[in-house]
Amino acid sequence: MQQAPGGQSPPPGPSEAAAAEIKATEIKAVIVGDGGCGKTSLLMVFARGDFPKVYVPTVFEKYTASFQVDGKPAKIHLWDTAGQEDYDRLRPLSYSDANVVLMCFDVTNRSSYDNILTKWYPEVNHFCKGVPVLLVGCKTDLRQDPEVLRELRQGRQEPVTFQQGEAMARLVHAASYFECSARYQENVRDIFVATCATCGCIHVNVCVCTCLCV
Repeated sequence: MQQAPGGQSPPPGPSEAAAAEIKATEIKAVIVGDGGCGKTSLLMVFARGDFPKVYVPTVFEKYTASFQVDGKPAKIHLWDTAGQEDYDRLRPLSYSDANVVLMCFDVTNRSSYDNILTKWYPEVNHFCKGVPVLLVGCKTDLRQDPEVLRELRQGRQEPVTFQQGEAMARLVHAASYFECSARYQENVRDIFVATCATCGCIHVNVCVCTCLCV
């Protein structure tokens, strides 16, 4: 940058001033769901582009990802929580100042789906009343996995369908319902673009799986 006479730097030009005003919108998103339902893989793929090869139960982890939404910078702080009952008393500490909550379940695990209504919705509604919620069905790539289907049939069960996911989203008053495969990075980015839009921090034009505004 050239200096003005007298050794002082000239005032910033219009483009520099505009750039200085473009500050990344910061969002806190808390992710909850049963242990092993796929929520950590979802976060790691989005924040790091890396699908974990081995399942390691989460206690509490925080990821931060910066990205552009319709040309606007956004920084999203992703709070991963433990789904196990051992951490029921500690988990609420993560909810403070949340802008949005993602409730996740495994589409091949009926129990994790049922727990959205019986466990996660009551907890989120208690500690984050009024905070927008997205419902996410994880591990969609396993819906057609022969080994997974064989095990489900042995227990006289079937994968959770997309329509059942939509129905659950309506029951828990979720703003949107998404399905994803973290392994194949399907719908991962769309979920977090919609997360920004849902909390009202950024206005975007994004195609979502299902919008369930109530």
